[in-house]
Amino acid sequence: MAGALVGGAFLSAFLQVAFDRLASRDFLDFLKGRKDIDGSLKKLKKLLRSANVVLVDAEEKQYTNPSVKEWLDELKHAVYGADDILDEIGYEALRCKVSGLIPTSVVLLDTRIKSELEMILNELESLTKETDDLGLEKVAGGVPSRPLTNFLPEEYGVFGRDNDMEAIFQKFKSDDAAVNGLCVVPIVGMGGIGKTTLARLIYNDKRVAEYFDLKAWVCVSENFDSFKIAKAIFEQVTSSACDFQDISLLQNKMKEKFMGKKIFLVLDDVWNESYTDSVELLKVFRCGAEETKIIVTTRSEKVASNVLTVAAFHLKQLSDEECWSLFEKHAFINGKASEFPILEKIGRQIVQKCKGLPLAAKTLGGLLRCEKDPKEWTMILKSDIWNLPEEKNSILPALRLSYHYLPSHLKHCFAYCSIFPKDYAFGRQELVLLWMAQDLLQQSKGNEGMEEIGERYFDDLVSRSLFQQSSTNKSHFIMHDLINDLATFISGEFCFRLEDNELNEITEKTRHFSCYDGGFDYSKKFEILHVAKGLRTFLGGLVCSWQVPDNIGKMVRDLLEEFKALRVLSLSSFRVMELPNFVDNMKHLRYLNIRNTKIKHLPNSLSNLYYLQTLILSSSITKLPTDMSKLINLRHLDNSYTRMEEMPPHMDKLKNLRNLPVFGVGKHDDGSSIKELGELQHLSGKLYLLNLENVQCINKDTTEVILKNKQDLSELNLEWKHDHGAEDSEKERILLEQLCPHTNLNSLTIANYEGTSFPKWLGDSSFSKMVSIQLRNCDNCFSLPPLGQLPDLKSLQIESFGEISNVGPEFYGNTIKPFRALECLTFENMPEWQEWVIFEGEVFTCLRKLCIRRCPKLSGVLPVQLPSLTKLDIRKCEQLVASLPNSPALHELLCSGKIQIPNGDDYQSLKRVNIEDGVYSILPFLPEFASLSHLVFFKCPDLVSFPSGGLCAPNLSRIVIEGCRNLKSLPEGMHTLLPSLVRLSLYGCQELESFPEGGLPSSLQSLEIWWCEKLISRRMELGLQGLHSLRSFQICVYDNELESFPEEALLPPNLTDFTIGGLPNLKSLNGKGFQHLTSLKRLIIERCKNLDCLLEDALPTSLCELLISDCRLLEERYGDEKGEGRAKIAHIPNISIFGM
Repeated sequence: MAGALVGGAFLSAFLQVAFDRLASRDFLDFLKGRKDIDGSLKKLKKLLRSANVVLVDAEEKQYTNPSVKEWLDELKHAVYGADDILDEIGYEALRCKVSGLIPTSVVLLDTRIKSELEMILNELESLTKETDDLGLEKVAGGVPSRPLTNFLPEEYGVFGRDNDMEAIFQKFKSDDAAVNGLCVVPIVGMGGIGKTTLARLIYNDKRVAEYFDLKAWVCVSENFDSFKIAKAIFEQVTSSACDFQDISLLQNKMKEKFMGKKIFLVLDDVWNESYTDSVELLKVFRCGAEETKIIVTTRSEKVASNVLTVAAFHLKQLSDEECWSLFEKHAFINGKASEFPILEKIGRQIVQKCKGLPLAAKTLGGLLRCEKDPKEWTMILKSDIWNLPEEKNSILPALRLSYHYLPSHLKHCFAYCSIFPKDYAFGRQELVLLWMAQDLLQQSKGNEGMEEIGERYFDDLVSRSLFQQSSTNKSHFIMHDLINDLATFISGEFCFRLEDNELNEITEKTRHFSCYDGGFDYSKKFEILHVAKGLRTFLGGLVCSWQVPDNIGKMVRDLLEEFKALRVLSLSSFRVMELPNFVDNMKHLRYLNIRNTKIKHLPNSLSNLYYLQTLILSSSITKLPTDMSKLINLRHLDNSYTRMEEMPPHMDKLKNLRNLPVFGVGKHDDGSSIKELGELQHLSGKLYLLNLENVQCINKDTTEVILKNKQDLSELNLEWKHDHGAEDSEKERILLEQLCPHTNLNSLTIANYEGTSFPKWLGDSSFSKMVSIQLRNCDNCFSLPPLGQLPDLKSLQIESFGEISNVGPEFYGNTIKPFRALECLTFENMPEWQEWVIFEGEVFTCLRKLCIRRCPKLSGVLPVQLPSLTKLDIRKCEQLVASLPNSPALHELLCSGKIQIPNGDDYQSLKRVNIEDGVYSILPFLPEFASLSHLVFFKCPDLVSFPSGGLCAPNLSRIVIEGCRNLKSLPEGMHTLLPSLVRLSLYGCQELESFPEGGLPSSLQSLEIWWCEKLISRRMELGLQGLHSLRSFQICVYDNELESFPEEALLPPNLTDFTIGGLPNLKSLNGKGFQHLTSLKRLIIERCKNLDCLLEDALPTSLCELLISDCRLLEERYGDEKGEGRAKIAHIPNISIFGM
């Protein structure tokens, strides 16, 4: 193992690419007999070898000798130029191969190529002569690289931060921690000290999960934007994308979501030191929540002082012992050093060099993992690189050391990652495809594909702690700030990120360019890019489209006309309308991404990009160029977001294709394209076969192998057009038979199939890896396939089977224990389904979720024993009179109709009950649900009153009653029987006139009354002023008589949030009704069209936020920010006024 840890020089792998290209068979055949260039290429090879032997020494000395650093950069620049020339020659060889031309018959190579090659040779010759003057020593053969593994580190835990975590919790509990309901605790410390780790430890602590209703994590980084931060939080807590572009609308939605709840937030890695920006950000979080706790991590004391409500927590370095524990876990396979006393002694000395920085300990531990030679450990300990000056780049010596000992091929891959901004979360495939496009992956002599090689590289960088799994998206990874600094330092002027306040300059050596969010002028910034004639990467895929100027199309067009050496071109999110016809001038292009652009058409000249490996399309593309078959190196055709009308001819020639998410069958297809699909044996991942109704010619006497040979497919979607009206259902069945996939398949969807039965392969037990199946809109099928035979099936969705009346033995199949792994089962929209024959034996033992919706004729029974069931959803099944299954773990029940509760069964775990349409069968049993915390009644016309004696539900915290038009009374004894109730929502209960005797529980914090006219008409009798815990009150009622509101003494003085809506004749606010609301923070007024004045002097001085919506007269009076009316309410910090 001696020497294996020393990785070799950065340029060595790059030179190897040139050597491999010069030795390739296609390259040699193309140049056979070309004396005009053969001598020059031999000289090039000799010069590259001469330079290669001193690279290891040069890389070591570059940090202490600026002249060596300059020599390395000049060499790298020259090698890039040489590689461009070789690549262009290789392109001509490919062109001959694709066109069927004989190389010797081709016109001699462009004299420009020869001229440029001679210039490169002169430069290289000059550089190799300087090695002696620079004192560079030859290392014969370079340094052998360390064998790669696929090993991914486990979650090793956190060391030395338990006391820190408890200290943060104590800060949260301190009496003076909050200001105006907001508690902010900054964690301050240097980079790499573990601020994010500590914040994550707290974020995932069970106390947070138990105490708070909602939590969110946002990495703020240097690009500080209150709107983006708020949007990210809203998207996390709602688990859905948010397309708001207006901060007021977003804040309104956040207020609705956060109202009366306990919120926990982490704002990680905050850099912005502006006090004004910090104040504006904190306003976003004052949104009606009962309680908001925020952790802010930052390196800046000034940031901390801007946001804190309690003293900042300064995170200290780990002790040597804590640092050793962390190092030990990463450096030794079993996490224990006791078996290697010599290594432990050296390792403890290495840990002292880490100076308590967790990131350094983790990185060096990962570097030495599996290394047992004490000499290698000693080499790390005594390396001079520890003490090199850091200048202004903030790169720790330990982190640079981790880079220094990477194998040469990993050095190049790692340095390329400097193209990403800090905190950017990248996917594994995303990065591997970029590496592949730059020829950074060493070709394997075996059958291993480039993607697999790239994944090994990726996994090795993860195992060395240079990449870390994202905390918000487990499928993505990030680089720590210091690691990113390291990559940026290594890349130097060869890589340029266009970011706000960017100080670096683009030079002629710049080869990789990316642009990201920032408030800069793109036209001016792009002007300086023209210097970089040899640019290889233009990555514009990470900029918000709304920030890009309208003339970006012309700017990009001009740039592309100039940059003919590009390997990677991403125009994603640029408002580019078309690809220029001269796109084929970029002969070197291997990666093209036009996702999220406006491009609708691909020029046929695209088919001349013979090197192209990855093509990512916009959603507007419906057709591919006719000559796509010429792209013989194409491996990834990502048309995920397209609806391909048809595929071009001869797709079977794309033998290297690995990724083709969507395959559309054309209207006039004779069956050839679907057969051509069978030739693409390497397809992997997802495949959606669309428009299968267009397959016209099917040989009923033979079995075509279309999908069965594709063992790497994981997800398959077979889709016909809805209601396509199959003329021959048997032909449709035969086609589905011939579309039998490989048994490795994980997920299958069949949609709009009009055959009368399914083929035998569907449900065959040989599909042992199948975990998910969806069958939708198969209206002609009279029975279900034997899916119970699939041993690992976890999710099954059956929807819109119009002919099925019975589900019975055929569904379970020939097995003793059907559906033994199934966790989620859904039946939906089965209009003729009448009976479910339950299996006599053990079945559905793992089922956690059962949904039966819109099955109007279903009657009989449900499965009796479902021991693992946690959620049951039965709605719109009018004929179903059934008992709940015996499910002691049941947590959530959504039901309508005649669902009954069996006597003697235990439902102590039931916490959420949602009842629709009818309550008579379940209402008497509600008091038996001791753990009930959430209760909803929706459109239950038979709900008139609750059982005598009330609901004894000590844990019930939320009640929603909506659209129950006949309800006359609420449960009796609410004030004593519901001690945990904090939120009550009443919507559309027109007959409800009063609250029960004794009133509402004193614990109530939020009350919403919408469209309950009779109740509101007796509002003075409701006893609202006695609700001392009430913080939020909403009233919305279309009362045509109410002209002044609220009345004096109507509301409790502790109210902080007040919403008034839907009072069309309201003409004035009653000042006496507001004068005692001394805690009011937020006032919302909506849809009060005749209200023209706020009585500014009567509004509480505590008011922080005022939101006015759809109030025309108020908008006229106060809408102008510089108007007289606005001046009268200017003391309110946050005012939002808008119409509908």
